[in-house]
Amino acid sequence: MRKKWWIVLLIVGIFPLILPLVYGIYNSINGFSGLCLWTCNYDYGFKALIGSIILYSFLFWPTYIIGIVLIFISVKKLKNK
Repeated sequence: MRKKWWIVLLIVGIFPLILPLVYGIYNSINGFSGLCLWTCNYDYGFKALIGSIILYSFLFWPTYIIGIVLIFISVKKLKNK
């Protein structure tokens, strides 16, 4: 039972590291305008991918720290068992 808990915790820790990539791929297909409020020009492709990942990382950087800590703790506990 405890091992399943640490595996779930590992998956939860990986999620914040994968989410920006999924967000960037979505924006590269559908367009990305950054923090535009008036007459927006949309970027597509690689430029939108990088821009959206940078914006996500700038706004939600604590999620990276939480994810890395969760991964570290769960891997350490899984190796001990």
